[in-house]
Amino acid sequence: MKGQAGALKVSIVTPSYNQADFLEETIVSVLEQDYPNIEYVVVDDGSTDESPAIIERYAGRLDWWTRQENAGQVAAINRGFDHTSGDLLAYVNSDDTLRPGAVREMAAEFEANPELLLVYGDAVYTDAESNETGPLPSREWDPEWMVRHCDNHVVQPSSMWRREAWEKAGPFDERAYYFFDFEFYLRLSVLGPVKHVPRTWSTYRLHPQSKSDGDQLGKSYDYLRFADEFLTSDRLPERYRPYVREGRARARVAAATNVYKQFELRLARRWLLQSLALHPRSASRRSLSLAGKTLLPKSVVRSQRERRAARRG
Repeated sequence: MKGQAGALKVSIVTPSYNQADFLEETIVSVLEQDYPNIEYVVVDDGSTDESPAIIERYAGRLDWWTRQENAGQVAAINRGFDHTSGDLLAYVNSDDTLRPGAVREMAAEFEANPELLLVYGDAVYTDAESNETGPLPSREWDPEWMVRHCDNHVVQPSSMWRREAWEKAGPFDERAYYFFDFEFYLRLSVLGPVKHVPRTWSTYRLHPQSKSDGDQLGKSYDYLRFADEFLTSDRLPERYRPYVREGRARARVAAATNVYKQFELRLARRWLLQSLALHPRSASRRSLSLAGKTLLPKSVVRSQRERRAARRG
């Protein structure tokens, strides 16, 4: 069956929680893919907005959908995958979309290389009004660098993997808030080949309610959970163990940078000092400058930021 269009069944899951403003666009982007063998599952995680009504409008075109009590994004995704049977798996959050032809092109990569476990492409940023605001390129696959710098090179909505990878490296950790996909990619990295294709396969929406652009404190704490729980556990492949201290240090710099933006200066300073203690060589001019800024009064930091914003405006 190699080379036959649609020979591999693709299962896609969309988790949704109070994303009525964007959900329909996500659903339509999946249903209008030109690949003939897609299984589509939607899990509503206890939404209190119009999301259930939107899903019901498309229920006849979905392979399965459910509404559960709020248990979090990760639990919703895992439950969705439990109700799939595809050879290839992917998920698209309810504020992102797939570009036309994306599934066909991703599936073709697996057809061409039976050993391939994960393929990922690039994306484009969009805003709350679905305007494209700039490119979001993935970076080349380098799991060692990703551990050392605590930095995911994979743009998630443009990724797809074989069920074999899911069975060996999944499911996602439901204690995680933000980096569950990153952990999964690292776990599967020792199982087989991974390929980056420089094609724009999805849109990645930034808006005030998104995890990427909104809850910086929650994202920052998940940096530390990732660094101190996952990186130090046997779930991390052994070959990356020499880079754990550096990864834990750089995770704290990233977390401190995020909370500094929220004027959490003491918290940022604490994490920057912890980073220096863990791995002094990972200190940079930028991180040392940030540490100095955390010593300033919050009113001064706020005033400086307002002046910079006024100059840019």
